[in-house]
Amino acid sequence: MPHIRRVPAIARQDWKTQADQIGYGYYRNEDGSEAWRESVRYELDHSALTLIRHTAQTLHQMCLSLVEDIIRQPDGLDTFHIPRSAQDVVRDSWRRQDPFLIGRFDLAWCGGQPRLIEYNADTPATVPESTRMQTLWHQHCGQPQDHAPLEAERLVAYLTTLRQAGRICPTIHIVPYPDNLEDATHALYYSQWAQQAGLTAVVCDLQDLEVSTGGDLLYQGRIIRTMLRMYPWELMFRDPGARHLHTCHCTFLNPPWTALLSNKALLPALWERHPGHPNLLAAGYSPQDVTRHSSGAYVEKPIHARGGENVRMVRGTKTLYAEAGTYNAYPKIYQDFADHRINGVTASIGAWMIGEQFSGLTMRESATPVVSHTSAIVPHIVYKKRKFSYYLEKFLRPSPRTVSSR
Repeated sequence: MPHIRRVPAIARQDWKTQADQIGYGYYRNEDGSEAWRESVRYELDHSALTLIRHTAQTLHQMCLSLVEDIIRQPDGLDTFHIPRSAQDVVRDSWRRQDPFLIGRFDLAWCGGQPRLIEYNADTPATVPESTRMQTLWHQHCGQPQDHAPLEAERLVAYLTTLRQAGRICPTIHIVPYPDNLEDATHALYYSQWAQQAGLTAVVCDLQDLEVSTGGDLLYQGRIIRTMLRMYPWELMFRDPGARHLHTCHCTFLNPPWTALLSNKALLPALWERHPGHPNLLAAGYSPQDVTRHSSGAYVEKPIHARGGENVRMVRGTKTLYAEAGTYNAYPKIYQDFADHRINGVTASIGAWMIGEQFSGLTMRESATPVVSHTSAIVPHIVYKKRKFSYYLEKFLRPSPRTVSSR
């Protein structure tokens, strides 16, 4: 059976200095809590990693098949609350086969089975932690075991392939969310990887973009043909400037059709299509849609919520836990509650996809029942099967009683 466990660890004394050196400066949240934590680590065996890889790739294909069906339905995008004015933008991007770049499944580990919590397939965060921080930690603390960081090399190779195939332009404009340190750091990382892929990377502020009389997007007077943006589609579709998405002839990474994957309405749609699937949690548009498949506890989520905001856990008429946030006005979906504690601590597995390939994982944990944007990223190792079995047996074996000699 695949195994994942959480164990104490010793933090490197100089990890903050190293973080600063690689441009990862938001390792403390505004409330002083840790955004990166080295006092513990997660240990997986290779069968767990293999299962996670298979689950992520299976879920991604299920999602693509679902998008195809939703696009074909005349009113399919209404269920996802995509504004009518933006629906043709979404459909056209799918029909053009605009390339998917990167996404992260958040998975619950339920008794050895990964189950989908949500798909961050629009503007996934935690890129610096999942690449360079995890790699630096592993070099100092994880040897000789393996690990599975987000593979920056695969991202570079994929961007290279897209460039060589003419699917993206040689110049890529990278636009972070305004006034956001985390996104500014992501933009820096993406620009370095784009340059390694032979692209000219231009990082620019959203407020500095303009629109030509012909409807093209401009930056400093030059037309933008490829953009990697971190301004979410659910906000862009509702922005007055969204009318220019029809005419700008810009290839966006990720493209407009990924607005369906990052939308929580994806969860009821998948469950309706694949009821009882072992990698899904029951989901619907009312608590009754969920509780008839479970013991009664469920989670309420706004369809556009991010970072755990406005998530509420309920059993019967009692709210067990609720996160504050700014998304409460959006429509809600309901999902079966999954107890995804690992050794007593709520944890999620971030399974990364680049293109259509699994490309690494991120472990995140929370002191509360909800994993949020302030929850700590924690390093991990992957044991070889024989060695992990030895350590697991040693970890689980009762200590022998001390026998005194006479």
